[in-house]
Amino acid sequence: MNRKELPSGGPEISAGFLPELSPLSTRPENRCSDFSPFEWRGTLKDHEGLMEAVTPEAPLLELENLACSVGTRLVLRGVSLAIRPLQIAALVGPNGAGKTTVLKAVAGLIRPVQGRIIFAGDDLAPLPVWEIVPRGVVYVPEGAEVFPEMTVKENLEVGAYLNRKQLPARLAFVYGIFPELQQRERQLAGRLSGGQQRLVVLARALMAEVRLLLLDDPFLGLSPKYVKIFCDAFRILRRQGVTLFISGQHVRRILNVADLAFLIEEGRITLSGSGPELLANHHLQRTLFSLQGICQVPMPRSEED
Repeated sequence: MNRKELPSGGPEISAGFLPELSPLSTRPENRCSDFSPFEWRGTLKDHEGLMEAVTPEAPLLELENLACSVGTRLVLRGVSLAIRPLQIAALVGPNGAGKTTVLKAVAGLIRPVQGRIIFAGDDLAPLPVWEIVPRGVVYVPEGAEVFPEMTVKENLEVGAYLNRKQLPARLAFVYGIFPELQQRERQLAGRLSGGQQRLVVLARALMAEVRLLLLDDPFLGLSPKYVKIFCDAFRILRRQGVTLFISGQHVRRILNVADLAFLIEEGRITLSGSGPELLANHHLQRTLFSLQGICQVPMPRSEED
């Protein structure tokens, strides 16, 4: 299909958040193999930037012909996809394909030059980030850190800044998912292990009344123990009414937890289906896993990812 190229140089909204394909172990504990995917009623389809959802349910999130620039370079070129409520959706692709840009656009950190971002029936594309978060859209970037000189509980309280009246209920909610954090709530967050600090970061995001949780590479650097804890948490969150949209370089881990998955290449969606279907797809294997045989270390991230 021939496509008319879009002009580059669209505006970008910057926010002060902290800061591809690495070899992965296929051990069960690293692959979340005990995770039971939500039923996917669709079928695997090739795409030209369009996702046709085969479902009777209205999507919670729809991207319609989304185009975004980073600096003067056009990164997303007509991305369209749909995610239903309570799904765990994954976005995978080569380094620089636009995965992080998609999440940032949904979160309001990058303003699209074209297209719509429909969340619960409303277009988020023209809204600033401070009007998006109260709607229940929360973004956890790769490399997000704890406040090291604050206690675990104080870190979590920061996440409840929008609704202080709900603080006790939200603390009970996250402690129910991560009892380890309740046991350490008076400990300085900077003295926790790396895996424990990642739990604090995730739990802090959940202190808001989340409806859609955007996670950029949540498994990066996690030990098998914490990979399983995260996978269990994703399952609990879905049962509690949270929809998840996950991207990152850890393809096997991400696809093994996904009900619905998308492959993005050069700023366009080229494949969609369930996580296991994409994982078994020959084109995806050639596109992503063949690089792992060449590079024995993680590829550096591109600013356009």
